[in-house]
Amino acid sequence: MRNIRVGCVLALALAGACRTGTPDKPSRPAAKADPVRADAEMLGQQIIELADRAASYQSAHRGRYPRTVAELGIDSLTGTTARRLALVDGALRVTVAYRRTANRQVSSCEAGVEVLEQASLNDGTYPLTCVGRDGQASVISVARSSR
Repeated sequence: MRNIRVGCVLALALAGACRTGTPDKPSRPAAKADPVRADAEMLGQQIIELADRAASYQSAHRGRYPRTVAELGIDSLTGTTARRLALVDGALRVTVAYRRTANRQVSSCEAGVEVLEQASLNDGTYPLTCVGRDGQASVISVARSSR
């Protein structure tokens, strides 16, 4: 019983020694994130994942790309996005779109499997063709997450 009390006292002393209060220097307020880039990066993470799976599928199926997201073993719908694959002139295009765009600046983004190479060569940065809520398409450069 005495060992438990001593252990508790030591744990409390160590916890008290660890500073969890405010820092000595005032920190700068975090810069507001660009909502267009934030929307595109969220879609881009799914595009990279799908492109990676499609490239693996292609190498395992004698050069044939999957025709649907279901062939990759994942759902085409999530709670927030719809995901599609399309073959355009023999090249695979991956599209991810928000299901509800009311609070979004970007409605969908797409890219080919070449984004895997571009992300590898450009320190994780790769271009996406994104469509805004206004229907205008533009190329947005986003960064791969570090998860």
